[in-house]
Amino acid sequence: MRRVVLATLAVLVAAGVLFVRGRGTPDARIAVADHADGAAAGSAPAGNDRGAAAGVGAPREALARRPRSLRGTRVDGGLVVDDGHFVPTLDARRMFDYFLTATGEVPEDALRARLQHEIARRLPPEAAREATLLLERYLTYRERVRHLATVDVPSDDDLDARLATLVALRREVLGPDAAEAFFADEEADAQRLLDARRIANDPSLSPEERATRVEDIFAAAEADLPADVRATRKASRLANALRGAEEEIRAQGGADADVAAMRTRLAGPEAAARLADLDQRRNAWQSRVDAFRAARERVRHDPSLAPEARAAAVARLLEESFTSAERRRVEALDRIAADPATTAPE
Repeated sequence: MRRVVLATLAVLVAAGVLFVRGRGTPDARIAVADHADGAAAGSAPAGNDRGAAAGVGAPREALARRPRSLRGTRVDGGLVVDDGHFVPTLDARRMFDYFLTATGEVPEDALRARLQHEIARRLPPEAAREATLLLERYLTYRERVRHLATVDVPSDDDLDARLATLVALRREVLGPDAAEAFFADEEADAQRLLDARRIANDPSLSPEERATRVEDIFAAAEADLPADVRATRKASRLANALRGAEEEIRAQGGADADVAAMRTRLAGPEAAARLADLDQRRNAWQSRVDAFRAARERVRHDPSLAPEARAAAVARLLEESFTSAERRRVEALDRIAADPATTAPE
């Protein structure tokens, strides 16, 4: 068994088609507004100074000084009250996370005190008490997730099991209502990505069937997004499908004609023609780079040349082989070859 890193799910979601729908606030509820960084975080509205109600003992001047990483920013999220009681919402989690981004920069007790003060500043006493209790459960949940990332868990390869573990932990620690409010959209996104991953790895399906089924998974979920956003995400998924199908065809010994036929079926003849032209230009470029590198190696290993003459000959060869923009690209490629962690040029 390998060590489980449950944060992989978060990365998986972020790498896919993550979107979070804003949940509307019913008219019967009172949304408690944010304040900008310019407002004193320690100054409560008149008649609503309830820091003591939440057990906040930090000096007011200390609470008014935000951690460096939060300065110049606006508080994300907010808190909602309904009939005098706190209502867990995704905005509440966003507000908690906003202040918790300073984790590691300031002590945990100071972060807790700041959040408790912020809750008490915004809410009436009973709602503040309920929100503070949820904050404590949320901090416990975050600690439990950090612990799970360091222990052995069965079925480490099963991403579905990892998600189920995370879902169960949220409901155990936060309670079903808060867990649903905080994580429902994120969990739905993760499940769609896992379903898409399963389809993409199904050898019984053709590339066309995989692309169609994956698109069906996301189409309904993205129906309320702007048309340009939907188009961009659809194009990204199609590009991934085309790359995966081409790799599969090449691995099976397929020829260029097989790749072209697959592209036509998946993306249409015009897109297939554009991709074929791009292949030709990439291959031509790679041939030029390979020829330059071979010639450069011959110069570098020419025993008849002094070191200075070799360097001059290499510089002359580079200048004669490429334009100014191309030379910068070749130099970047050489840096990548020397250090694979370097980002490849476009």
